Formats: sequence, structure tokens, C-alpha cells
Amino acid sequence: MVSGRELELRLSHLHGLFTERLLRDPHLREALPYPFVLVAMDPGDPELLAYALKAAQGSQGEGPLVYALFRGEELLLVITPQGPLLPARAA
Repeated sequence: MVSGRELELRLSHLHGLFTERLLRDPHLREALPYPFVLVAMDPGDPELLAYALKAAQGSQGEGPLVYALFRGEELLLVITPQGPLLPARAA
């Protein structure tokens, strides 16, 4: 079993990766609602997935949920209330 602290660190790492992507991808940045609540998830990590979803429940009312799906450190898909967004691929 993974500790809450370890899950928080892993989740924070994904949030950091998402922020870095926003700085490099103006299309993604402009397509997001503001403010929003980021739900960063890696479906291959069930413990982190459950932790992220539970954390998002505690943020209800702070803005619409925006789901960022990662595989490892690669951002695959962003799902907003307006629909899915594919992030620009690095050249």
C-alpha cells in the first residue's frame, strides 16, 4: 500500500507536467475554462487514479473539472466540459 504522502507527491508531479505543457501549448491554454480544477490521472496507476478522483471531489465548486490523462509522464488527452482536447505533440 502506498502512503498518502507518496500519492500526493506523484499527483503534484503530474500537475507540474501539466503546467509545463500549458506554458508551451497556447492552443491548450486558450481552450481551457478559467478557473478550473485539474484532475491529473494515469489510468495505469489505479491507486493514484482513486486518489486524484477523491481529491477532485473536495474541490467541487471551485471551477469545472478538467481531466488530464497521462501515461507515465506523457500527456495523452485533456477532457474539458466542452469536450476532449488533444495536446500538441512535441516536434
